[in-house]
Amino acid sequence: MTLACIVLAHRAPEQLALLMSALHHRHVRVYVHLDRRIPSDPFSEALEAAGSRGVVLLPRYDGRWGGVGIVDAALSGLTQGVADGCDYFILLSGQDFPLRPMGEIVEFVREAGSRSYVDHFALPAPHWRFGGRDRTDFYTYDLLGRRETCIPRGEDVGFLNGKGLILNELLRMRTALKPARRFPPYVRPFGGSQWWNLSHAAADYILGFLGEHRDYRRYHEHTILPDEMFFQSILLGTEFPGRQGVVNDAHRFAIWPEGASHPRTLTTSDLPAILKSQKLFARKFDTSVDSAVLAELAARVGARTTVMAD
Repeated sequence: MTLACIVLAHRAPEQLALLMSALHHRHVRVYVHLDRRIPSDPFSEALEAAGSRGVVLLPRYDGRWGGVGIVDAALSGLTQGVADGCDYFILLSGQDFPLRPMGEIVEFVREAGSRSYVDHFALPAPHWRFGGRDRTDFYTYDLLGRRETCIPRGEDVGFLNGKGLILNELLRMRTALKPARRFPPYVRPFGGSQWWNLSHAAADYILGFLGEHRDYRRYHEHTILPDEMFFQSILLGTEFPGRQGVVNDAHRFAIWPEGASHPRTLTTSDLPAILKSQKLFARKFDTSVDSAVLAELAARVGARTTVMAD
């Protein structure tokens, strides 16, 4: 049994090094993606100082929030892990941290067998804006370093301010001659959390599906937050033979403030809830906000806290 941990990182080199220490195990291979927009030297130096020699650095993509580059980065790790003969695959952020020693997590995925653990729900869904149609039916563009979605005429724009309304009119002009955008007809759309835990069968199916349907990835170039539906739709919205074994739980602990687009940064005050959760991982942490919570968790899982900068 070999577990592949695919880590998407874009900040905090010493915190990433601490995560690498926590993930160290003879049955774990770690694949790290560094956002193409950041300098890599601080990360390489931190990983070297931490003794993380077995880490595989993946090809670098633009990992901006809401873009398809995040999907490309995850797929790069999945492809490499399959090629290396890994048996199970977990996608993590550089700001995640395990809540159990890696030996227990390896045993968990060993017992999981063909089961995958992925948050999912069918679209449209009432808790997503426009029921999720802004992701499936609206065009999104890269504009001045941001992802901006064009809201068509007839849709509610009441949440936009004056600047947003002007920008949306410009996007409507850009979209005017484009065909209506529709989700690929051979897939039913599903949404969910970006972070997943995949069996070998699920990983093989995803890569084979993308080889047969190359337009599926191209479609998501105009999707806002494609990472929150790309994999779910393949596993739950197609004829994947193992879809009955996809458990609706990504085993991540996070606290989401109402209406927020990112989870709240966890601190020592959250430790009781974190430990009570019985999840595999928690997110997100930030040593510049509270390093003590990570020191406590590192001690519990046997990571080397000396890799953190003073």
